[in-house]
Amino acid sequence: MNLRFSILGTTALCGIAITTTSAQPPSDYAVEEPTPLGLHGSGSTSLSQCFGRIMSKFEEQIKLPSRFSYRAVGSVTGIEEHLGRVVSCEDWDYCVADDSALPYTDFGAGDNPIGKEDWLAYFSEFTFLQLPFVLSAFSFYYNIPGLPTKEGYGLNLTSCLLARIFDGDISNWNHPDIEEINPTLISLHNDNDASTTSTFPIFVSRSHLGSRSTNAITNYLYSSCPRADGNPKGWPMEKVGATIDWHPSTNLCEGSSGTAMCISENEGAIGYMDAYHGNKEGLNEIKLRNGDGNFLTSREAGVEGVQAAAIDLSNVPNDIYEDYSGVSFYNQPGLKTWPITVASYIYIRFDLDFIATPVRRGLLKAFATALFDPDYIGLCDGLVPVPDELRALSLSNLDMLYDPSYNSVDNKDPVFKWTFEKSTMVGLGQGNHVISMKRNSFNSNEVDHVNDDVSKLTQRVGQLELELASMNAKMELLLAAAAADATASSAVVDDSVTSTGDDSDSNMDTVNEPLVTQATVAAVAGSPNTSIDATVMNQPAKTGDNATAVVIGDTTATNVNASVEVIDEPPPPLMVSSSKSFYLFTCFGTHHTALFLLSSTLLLI
Repeated sequence: MNLRFSILGTTALCGIAITTTSAQPPSDYAVEEPTPLGLHGSGSTSLSQCFGRIMSKFEEQIKLPSRFSYRAVGSVTGIEEHLGRVVSCEDWDYCVADDSALPYTDFGAGDNPIGKEDWLAYFSEFTFLQLPFVLSAFSFYYNIPGLPTKEGYGLNLTSCLLARIFDGDISNWNHPDIEEINPTLISLHNDNDASTTSTFPIFVSRSHLGSRSTNAITNYLYSSCPRADGNPKGWPMEKVGATIDWHPSTNLCEGSSGTAMCISENEGAIGYMDAYHGNKEGLNEIKLRNGDGNFLTSREAGVEGVQAAAIDLSNVPNDIYEDYSGVSFYNQPGLKTWPITVASYIYIRFDLDFIATPVRRGLLKAFATALFDPDYIGLCDGLVPVPDELRALSLSNLDMLYDPSYNSVDNKDPVFKWTFEKSTMVGLGQGNHVISMKRNSFNSNEVDHVNDDVSKLTQRVGQLELELASMNAKMELLLAAAAADATASSAVVDDSVTSTGDDSDSNMDTVNEPLVTQATVAAVAGSPNTSIDATVMNQPAKTGDNATAVVIGDTTATNVNASVEVIDEPPPPLMVSSSKSFYLFTCFGTHHTALFLLSSTLLLI
């Protein structure tokens, strides 16, 4: 016997229509340069979004046609391309000659200073700036079921314990050295429950080769807990860098999203990533011991704790002619200083002759200056501006840029000067070499509106997910109740069953096995007329047998009809007594999402 559950109605999906129009420049639009202005750089992938947003703003705010680009190819390549490292030209359409050191880019960018070897090799030929402009926090995360995560609880680990975990020396969470600084783990272990630390090992997650997060955490482990004669279980120097030979017990996870999945899907897992993505994923963060001996998370340290790591400039050179390769901000002192803080740099050749025109040379300085301006660097998610002291030092070094081919009228400007308009400059703001925050493109305004709409929809989706989870729980209870009722009624002959005319009992108690008491169907109603078939096993019907269908759809509730019909040919002699439960929650505007619980009981006639 088959029952067909039909949902008929008009549906409408929640959504938003976006229309964009490109604004055309007036016919008398003044163009000073023969080709569009612009700058082109390469380097760290982690800075790609940041540079992309700032470059988009520059393209909007500059009156002259301009084009900026940034290739996310990694810190090492960014350094190589800007230094003009010798490469083979055999298969290149565009290539720097082997005997030159001209750069491929206007600037480079990376998550570490230029190495000492490169500095020694190239600094004798030309001078370059290394300007730290943003900071990033990195952290470790874990998944230990049953371990409290509320304030005052969590998991404490030192750099030396982390070194032993990631180098294979500690493989279980109930190791006495871990429990010594985590009393809560001891209570979990003593509970003798199936979810305690004694029943599963540590699942060590690590990132892919060449990862900036690997470079950050291995430098941190070695700087704060180096292997030595007095510390044989510390982190070894040969395992420092973005690409290392990991202990075979570790598990490879690709990227931040892959690491987050490794941690969330494996009980007993530990892993590392940049704190912005880890906290955004909602992972449980390990409390690390900082330079002052305090245990805290990056959330607790906050922006101030990340910046505090870069306040002491004792290991930062005072001028551009010195080696920056020893600059680091790991495990610095301070009450809430974050111990794994990494600076990102922009690299600029001091001699600007490789850039074609004075206007573009000046634009490079203006762009680099914007990296220290809160109005621009504030566009960069997950990156923290350098503290005021380091900012002042970087800007002081940037002011040393000199264009020998450029002579200003008053000889005061060593490089062609671009002006930033933040407050209205009547007349002057329309200059060709003004970067105006008063100037926006039409598309930019449309994007802002769309972002507002997306933000509202995201919030609403979150609310709907909670409501749907609540409904699913209710639905499971209703289905369980329906199944229980059907099971109970299958053993009783309904009083409404009609006799066949003789004195014998003509109900169906004697035929085969009872019909399966419940069939459940879930579907999304995505068209005006949607039919869902719930097939009950092909066995003789028995009075009280029950079938249930559940339909969840995004639909206009007032136009929906729900019905149950018998579709067997020929139909058996029975009646279908149906009930319908209806739930509704608003999606957006006039559109709704409806959930129906249809239950039918079979009565033999």
